[in-house]
Amino acid sequence: MNKLGKEAKVLLYGITITCVISFLLAFGISSLMAKEYQKDLMQHDYFMAGYLLNHSDALELSAFTAEQNENDIETGRNALEAIGYDDSLSEKLLPSVLPYRNRAMIALFFLLLFAFGIVYVLVVYYLNRQHKAIKGAENSIREFLDGNTMCRIESEETGDWYSLFHAVNELSAILSAHADNEKQTKEFLQDIISDVSHQLKTPLSALKMYNEIIGKSDTEQAAVMDFSQKSLREIKRIENVVYTLLKLARLDAGIIQMQKAPENISVLMQDILERFELWADRENKTITLSGDANITFHCDALWVSEAVGNIVKNALEHTAEGGHITVRWEQTPLLTQIVVEDNGKGIHPEDLYNIFKRFYRSRFSQDVHGIGLGLPLAKTIVESHGGTISVTSKIDVGTTFTLNFFNLTNE
Repeated sequence: MNKLGKEAKVLLYGITITCVISFLLAFGISSLMAKEYQKDLMQHDYFMAGYLLNHSDALELSAFTAEQNENDIETGRNALEAIGYDDSLSEKLLPSVLPYRNRAMIALFFLLLFAFGIVYVLVVYYLNRQHKAIKGAENSIREFLDGNTMCRIESEETGDWYSLFHAVNELSAILSAHADNEKQTKEFLQDIISDVSHQLKTPLSALKMYNEIIGKSDTEQAAVMDFSQKSLREIKRIENVVYTLLKLARLDAGIIQMQKAPENISVLMQDILERFELWADRENKTITLSGDANITFHCDALWVSEAVGNIVKNALEHTAEGGHITVRWEQTPLLTQIVVEDNGKGIHPEDLYNIFKRFYRSRFSQDVHGIGLGLPLAKTIVESHGGTISVTSKIDVGTTFTLNFFNLTNE
């Protein structure tokens, strides 16, 4: 009982006091019952005496079997009261009254004892069970507050307390989800800051050095022009890094909502071709489009163009002079597929699992200008459309990027 709370102890004390009061009342009730018994006994005696007086010629046995009437009772009362046998007679002078009262009192006592005993046992059992459940819930809540966000209160049974525990579990799940979201947001911001600082460090250092060289009075004009061009290249690199990181950050944070509409794939691919056509001609490379001109695709045209454009740009960067790039598309009832294929130098098997990681640079790559954000951005855009992106490649044979957009919904 020491383990029970204050409210439970008050309840048990209340039951105990009620039990004691009930025992006292049982004594009073038994006394009242004895009085009634005495009254009935004297009524019987009055009738027998009156019957015998009024029917002296009848058999004495008839006094025990005849039906009582007021005349006989009144005759008997007058006769017995004359000798002191009336309502004021002490119960001690009636041998059967005291034993009757004692038997009644004992019967009521044991009846109350049994009833209150059952009630007391049931209440103690309920309170102990309740105490155990609440203690378990308290321990679970403390464990949750100590950092175990997966901890939950056992609430498989039914009842008011378990309904409350179930509600607490729901609240814990919501709090855990918010905590996880806050943690992811914090990690996301840390990663963005780390990525930006890492990528801007090199071009900013280069710009500082170029500026110092240009600022020297003895620097030749040709060197000034050369370092000015290099500075412009680094500025464009910084601009590219910042813009691409901002796009990724907005996509990751869910700020950008894809504005989807039915778009003609052929028109989208033609826009991409025109964007890179001059670059391809300058390096004697060709870009070929292949697909049904009437196929439409429910997408955000601007972002899909960005994704496919980044893959085409990656293919141009890793394809030797005279190389060829093919962009083809097809549609089935299940999906819309866009494939970008080149005959470049290919991707090393070691790099295939890492090319979609941000800022990843292969130890086998000779590219010194790429920042490693184009393919991760393309992957994020495709997945924002509910699609998938995959890559296959062979060294010195070429690389194929496959974008699958499922036609299950227009959401």
